[in-house]
Amino acid sequence: MTIDEPTVRERLKAFGFSDKEVDTYVALLEQGEAKASDLAQRAGVSKRYVYNVLGDFEDRGLVEVNDHETPTTVRAVDPAVVVRQLTDQLSSLETQLEAIHNPDPGEDRRYEVIKSTSTVKKRIASLVQQAENEINLSVPASLLPDLAPELEQAVDRGVLTLVLANGHGGEPASTSALEGLGSVVRYWANDGPMLVCVDRTHGLFSPPEFVMGRESDRQAIGFTEDRLSPALVGSFLGNYWPLAEEVYLHEPDDLPATYERFRHAIFTATRYLKRGYTLVAEVELRATDSNEAFETRTGRVSEVTQGLVKPTTNSIPIENSFVIDDGTEQFTVGGPGAIVEPYEARRVTLDVVESDGQSVAELLSRSDVLADR
Repeated sequence: MTIDEPTVRERLKAFGFSDKEVDTYVALLEQGEAKASDLAQRAGVSKRYVYNVLGDFEDRGLVEVNDHETPTTVRAVDPAVVVRQLTDQLSSLETQLEAIHNPDPGEDRRYEVIKSTSTVKKRIASLVQQAENEINLSVPASLLPDLAPELEQAVDRGVLTLVLANGHGGEPASTSALEGLGSVVRYWANDGPMLVCVDRTHGLFSPPEFVMGRESDRQAIGFTEDRLSPALVGSFLGNYWPLAEEVYLHEPDDLPATYERFRHAIFTATRYLKRGYTLVAEVELRATDSNEAFETRTGRVSEVTQGLVKPTTNSIPIENSFVIDDGTEQFTVGGPGAIVEPYEARRVTLDVVESDGQSVAELLSRSDVLADR
């Protein structure tokens, strides 16, 4: 490959090389190592220009300059190393540009085909780092050690993190290695999906072999889409989550606590009720499939129907709901977009109270109930 080949020139220029820089750099690649004077002659540029450009080349990781000897010599860095450096720079630039880019200020919906396994792994870690409310993650168990720091931090900052580790027929994952990597961690020895969904909007999915280093011509799809993500999460919780073995449960939040994500409230309430606590919930709700304004109602949590932790109590895999007793009636509340429940909730505040045989009306009349939320 010579300097005159258009492909080389155009691709190097696309990375910011000038014509003279292309001449100089390719001449050095052809020689491997050379004195500045020889490089200038071969590239057809002045010796002064070579000295001026070598510092820039060195800063960009293209060359190694030996100026401790006379005459000065310069050696080209292995092109494979250079390409890796450029790839890392592009990956970083991609993340920064994506953070800025908004093709539709009204509705943020984007899709992206990802062809690099390393980019997929970085993207998963980035999504977990950015999560504010909820993470749904299904990955090969072999991938979890690389994601452990990000997952542990997500749990520590109060993100509901549901993790499904897939064995893909390999050696069973160590239970101790999965501890602390989620609010709930389950293990399935069989093949499972490669999926991450964050905050009901962002995510990524791909064939499992794509991230396991197997030969595959398949690709991953990254997305920002508030309609696709709930559908994928529903499939994940309905089809795969029930089949897996529960291997770890994180401690629930201290109460009182307010939840913008309904499943997180379900998880916390379930954990407290199983320990025998009496819970009171303040719920912002409205009738299902209505455009009415949300109203606030308060009552004792008399029952939770859920499929997040075992033993499950739902009859439909994706069903998660509260039964609330406000002293006058009992009513059932589901999350946003509820189907079978008469009410949907957008915010739930939970608190623990001492019952001591008190009626619901007496519990709700206590001035300290939910006062510190």
